[in-house]
Amino acid sequence: MQDPDPVDPNLEGFIWLTKHFTGKILYEYRNWENFRQDRILKIHDLKEAYFGTGHVAYRGSLYYQRAGYNQIVRYDLAKERVLATVKVRRSLYNGGNNYLYATEYNYYDLAVDENGLWVIYGSSRSRTSMLVSKVNPQDLRLEKTWNVSVDHQSYGNSFIACGVLYLVRNTTSKETLIDFAYDLYKKLPVTVRLKFTNPFQMNNMIAYNPLEKKVYTWDKGNQLTYMLLM
Repeated sequence: MQDPDPVDPNLEGFIWLTKHFTGKILYEYRNWENFRQDRILKIHDLKEAYFGTGHVAYRGSLYYQRAGYNQIVRYDLAKERVLATVKVRRSLYNGGNNYLYATEYNYYDLAVDENGLWVIYGSSRSRTSMLVSKVNPQDLRLEKTWNVSVDHQSYGNSFIACGVLYLVRNTTSKETLIDFAYDLYKKLPVTVRLKFTNPFQMNNMIAYNPLEKKVYTWDKGNQLTYMLLM
């Protein structure tokens, strides 16, 4: 993870990493070169365990799901402590049949784009409803929620770019498609059919970086970059 808007200039260029799908340890690296060499600058003890691969670093904080709870946590990377938590009501957050995607990696998927911080999750009221909430990055207040009608458990992952939600059909096959998109501000589906590749066939984290206009992924331990034409 890299913070596209670190606020604190001392955190510019830093990289953060979690290992495994749940745990309490966050690894901090000074830059990409140190990350490649696994030269750890700092190890954070998060106190509250995370779950999944949907965390993001944004505006000097790490945002993640508290394992086993319908809560999103804000952990300040400079102060090294939790500053806010929020309950995400009407959400699926535990249990083997309640995952957000076809893969068993996430109940919540946090995202950052040009508009700020988002959380994507499944509705506890309908299996064909994907909920997307705009999140205040300070107090984690859910400012607005969109109900997107789609069978989200038939998709492998998603990301948000320029206010548009994109769903990747499969993350375990080499060749797949982005064949669903929804403009959150216009409240309209977008016709899309884009080729997408998972070279190592286990792509369990997909995130858009609005600063660099790139999509980053973690595909079976390989860090990949997808260039975008904006």
